[in-house]
Amino acid sequence: MQIAIIANPSKPDAVAAAHKVQAFVHQQSADCSVQFVSDVSANALARLKADLVIVLGGDGTLLQAARFLAKLGGRVVGINFGKLGYMAAFSVEQFQHHWVTIASNQAPVTNRLMLHACIGSGKKPPAAKFECLALNEVAINSGSPFRMLDILLRIDGQDITTFRGDGVVVSTASGSTGYNLSAGGPLLSPAVEAIVLTPICAHSLSFRPVVLPAETTVELVPLRVNPGSMVNFDGQVLESLAEGQTVTVRKASEVLRLVENPDQSHWQMLGSKLQWAQNPRV
Repeated sequence: MQIAIIANPSKPDAVAAAHKVQAFVHQQSADCSVQFVSDVSANALARLKADLVIVLGGDGTLLQAARFLAKLGGRVVGINFGKLGYMAAFSVEQFQHHWVTIASNQAPVTNRLMLHACIGSGKKPPAAKFECLALNEVAINSGSPFRMLDILLRIDGQDITTFRGDGVVVSTASGSTGYNLSAGGPLLSPAVEAIVLTPICAHSLSFRPVVLPAETTVELVPLRVNPGSMVNFDGQVLESLAEGQTVTVRKASEVLRLVENPDQSHWQMLGSKLQWAQNPRV
């Protein structure tokens, strides 16, 4: 088995732990090929070959790597060195404790739905200007000078409505606990294959978040934008947006095969890390 270890280079403790993890895995599974990947640039990750990838950092590090690791088809383990650690669900100690289970492919794995988004030129047929994968969400943000946007919404090729607001979030179940949740969208189990459409400060009380089948194609056509209006992918990749362009979001052919922590279910994570449904505390 080929194993690759990636660490957030901006976190010295994560880099140091990555070398310890490399030594541990090599000691426990001498028949495996274990490499520490120091270059985490887009070009390097695009060339990576591995059956199992261990990512040390926070959820942001995992989101950055996911756009490339999903194409590998291998399993991904997240070891948390960030703030929340919602998808990077292991500590170093938990990883070591469960290593035999992980190595033998007995640990639970969820196939996390990815989004493929394309910014089209607005011509007929639209020519692709930019394409990107996202694990959490694709969002349109108003940008400076922060006037409301007018956006035409199409679902599966049908014009549905034109709404006004500060933008819109198109989220996966994985991303439902992030930007989507902050914007008032629902929580989804990662086992649910669905897309959530959540407006950002819509200029209408009747435009509420909606859950769509994963096979739905969502098209967003900005009719009025600001000079600073952007499309953002997982809050990391930003592209400018102009009037008349088409942002098309659909289910990607790739999935991220994320290894889950056997010690904590998704619902336990909601309770312990997001304090879901817990009483207010002093």
